[in-house]
Amino acid sequence: MNPDGALNLWHLVASLLGLAANAAATLPLMAALTLVLGRRGHAGFCLLGAKALAGLALWLCLAWPLLVVGDALAQLSLGGSAPVMTRLSAFFTPAGLGISLSVALWFLGLLCVGYGRHACIEKMALASPGAESYSALAVAVPLAALLLGAGCDLAAFGIRNWPFAGLPAGMDWARVAAAVGKHAFRAYFAALCAGGAVSLLLACGRLRRGMAQGSFTEAEAAGAVRWCAVFAVAGLLPQLLERWGLALGLWLRGGASALPGEPQASLLQMPGLLLLTLALAAWTAMLIARAPLRRLALAPLGFALLLLGVSARWVLALLLP
Repeated sequence: MNPDGALNLWHLVASLLGLAANAAATLPLMAALTLVLGRRGHAGFCLLGAKALAGLALWLCLAWPLLVVGDALAQLSLGGSAPVMTRLSAFFTPAGLGISLSVALWFLGLLCVGYGRHACIEKMALASPGAESYSALAVAVPLAALLLGAGCDLAAFGIRNWPFAGLPAGMDWARVAAAVGKHAFRAYFAALCAGGAVSLLLACGRLRRGMAQGSFTEAEAAGAVRWCAVFAVAGLLPQLLERWGLALGLWLRGGASALPGEPQASLLQMPGLLLLTLALAAWTAMLIARAPLRRLALAPLGFALLLLGVSARWVLALLLP
């Protein structure tokens, strides 16, 4: 395989790893917000949901280190055939410090999420039978652990892009911090789409079984579906509005390429944009439906469309000459 083909193949793999990493980063925040909902009712169900979301984040935990380290190695490979140890040592230079620290922060966040999940299990065991709500103090420990885990993941998003090797020309610390922070918050908010998508898959598998066993009511199950769909829609909608605006702007200018020197760039991006729009439509239908439990089939459909949407550009790049 030629170098361009190998790089496109890595981008394809990275797009899938990116979905898993985004989900792992945002699921702790979703779990923490789920705990907050339990203060107003359905205490046991919210504790169960927070535990499940935190556990799913732990299952996806290796995606971020694989993504950032693999991406850095792929970029280093463009500079020539250096020995493996030389490439790895680059992660401990000022230029590579952002990668190393972001991975360290990520694993610190995982420890927090793991402890938060364990605390949720303890609270479930100690909860009074039939209790409909709990106080903020009762879930302070798991809530703080999950929020700290989400904060570490957000920091990993930002630290990865921090210029440890030196400030860009014409910028001071305040401007760099503002730019990096803005990018991190924007990327983290967009990552909610992946968190909502995978949590919907988790809900589909557990809600049917839980209702059959009488573990929770149909109203609780419908609320869980809408809760997950809210994050999927909220994370994807701003991205699509921005990308459709750019695509329409290019079309109105006569189909000019989004990237100089690549006349097929706009063509390669359009299938993915259409697939992501269909995914958004599937999740929106679940969100606004009167009976979302009758539309659970839309959850795996939306997830499949999301997978195809983020990888379509690189698949086409591999297939087209």
